[in-house]
Amino acid sequence: MKKFIFIFLLTVLNIFANNSYEVKLYEKILPNIFDKKVLKVFIDKNMKDILQYSDKFKIVKNCNDADLIIGNQTLPTDCKKPRFSNSYRCFLKCKNSFGAFYWRKGRPQIKFKIKEIERFNLVLPNSLRKYSQ
Repeated sequence: MKKFIFIFLLTVLNIFANNSYEVKLYEKILPNIFDKKVLKVFIDKNMKDILQYSDKFKIVKNCNDADLIIGNQTLPTDCKKPRFSNSYRCFLKCKNSFGAFYWRKGRPQIKFKIKEIERFNLVLPNSLRKYSQ
């Protein structure tokens, strides 16, 4: 029984540590790319749990009011905003996806598309260029 409780606690702590890591990453990278202190974001339900307490992001309910879309949700065709995906599949398939942060084999991965960044007139800091394709 003690082993079960120990394993459960480690799992819960790992989940919270990953969420904290993701929030810090989003807060560090995205405002720099958009050159804004507070970004209006349209997010899916999974990302709401992660970003709702951040002071760098204001969550909006309409895609057209947002500066950025974060997540993998299906959007109406009239929404042409830049997207930062949280899966590699969406990064490859979604037309407006300029970057992605996802986990592969328990390790964080980050990718950017230079063509999409240029199309949206965004600025990728030199320190992140090594993650672009």
